[in-house]
Amino acid sequence: MAMANQNLMESIEGLERKVSRGRADREEIFDLANAYREAVRPEAAGELLDQYLNENAPDWDVCRLCVESYREAKRMEDAVRVLNRWASRYRDRAQFWVLRGVMFEEMGDWDSALNEHLVAGRIAPHMAEAHYRQGVVFMQLGRHDDALQAFKQTLRLRPRLVPALINMGLVQEALKRPREAAQTFDRALSIDPQSTEAHLNLGALLGETGQMEAALEHCERALELDPGSSEAAFNAGMALFESSPDQAAKFFRRAVSLDPKNLGACHLLGAIAQRKGRWDAAVGLFKQVVEHDPERLDSLFAMGVCYSKADRPKDAIAVFRKLLEQDPNNADAWFYLGLSYDKEGESKDAREAYRKADACGAQSRPKGS
Repeated sequence: MAMANQNLMESIEGLERKVSRGRADREEIFDLANAYREAVRPEAAGELLDQYLNENAPDWDVCRLCVESYREAKRMEDAVRVLNRWASRYRDRAQFWVLRGVMFEEMGDWDSALNEHLVAGRIAPHMAEAHYRQGVVFMQLGRHDDALQAFKQTLRLRPRLVPALINMGLVQEALKRPREAAQTFDRALSIDPQSTEAHLNLGALLGETGQMEAALEHCERALELDPGSSEAAFNAGMALFESSPDQAAKFFRRAVSLDPKNLGACHLLGAIAQRKGRWDAAVGLFKQVVEHDPERLDSLFAMGVCYSKADRPKDAIAVFRKLLEQDPNNADAWFYLGLSYDKEGESKDAREAYRKADACGAQSRPKGS
């Protein structure tokens, strides 16, 4: 690794000398830009190519690489500036509109992104990338039927495009078609057995449909392919959560060690401790979740229940009051608050809490039940 880095730096220094002397040709400019990107210096690549565009004839490949380099460097204003500068010359190219669309995606402007990708599709109906990007944006907009059609068109043009298959499987899941989704993920794996994402999504889907053994197999395979995937470890834990909580806990701990912000894994570790009556351990885990995300009311509620079970009514009262500030119609929280007041001997407050629990429960029940 050290030798590779040294060779990269020597290559950059040699090319920089040529550029400074005005002796670098177009191919060497490309080599230097790509070397900068490999060295995680995308801003230097963008500036180099920007200068080349200013001093030479218009060149779409240079323009595209310049924009992509600025994007990597998070210099979106410069990326937009470069692309807009050459809009009149390249607006008849579908790739121009796809690149604009991707930039809007990165800025979170999904409606504008969709418009650009639709233009690209009209200019080049047989361009798979344009249809693929349309599908991605339709997913973000929650337009799952449109996304499905976009990915189907993508796959008609490029049948072996694994990312399109994975996204199509996710859309089928969203449309409540689990069997079709599983078949689509299987198809992706038949093309690329090393696809971590395909194993991950298929494992999660199989776990949701109760096929635990197969789910675990795919999740473990995803972890083999990407040992640093917190998501894969989490999904493996989910596959075992009901049948083997001790085994599940091992995967959840791994998920948290890989990503301390994996709050779902942390919450489920707390749930496993709670099932075993390990109240203090459970409280610590639920507290960790709430500290990172105060709006995780499921963790806050579970923490209050554990305080109550551990005969710590004062702590339970504080937690349930905090929860009810955010969710005043939570009948279960009112009920446990009443129990906690009872344990403290505060019967008046307990009766009021029980009354509110009954009122909230009545409001949430369907009429006639």
